[in-house]
Amino acid sequence: MARAGRISVTVDYKEVEQRLNASVRRVQRGTRKATVAACEEIKEISLSQVPRDSNTLAESFYYDIKGSYRNFEAEIGYGRGGGVNPRTGKTASEYMVAVHEDLSAEHPVGKAKFLEDAVKEYQRNMLARWAMEVRKEL
Repeated sequence: MARAGRISVTVDYKEVEQRLNASVRRVQRGTRKATVAACEEIKEISLSQVPRDSNTLAESFYYDIKGSYRNFEAEIGYGRGGGVNPRTGKTASEYMVAVHEDLSAEHPVGKAKFLEDAVKEYQRNMLARWAMEVRKEL
């Protein structure tokens, strides 16, 4: 006849916590790298579509990444740097919205919606790309 027995298990929660924290830091690193990679890819796509009569608008591209740990936020746009278009005398920030939104304008190089379309193109495979960057760290 089998006897009921007891099993005693001791868990060192300090070690478990250290390992979990190390994993969280690796995920954080991967997430930050994925955010930078996303901005760089969107930049590349967008710069291939931005109208370029003087390069002022293209040269005003920027991205900023803020946050840490669980929340990274990227701001991507045009209109920084203060460059002046030699043809119009205006800074990119003064005309970028009009250039981006005017679907009726014809450009010898580039097109309207150059940033919006770049983000949409990137989003098609975004989760797979982010997962790949995070996996590299684990």
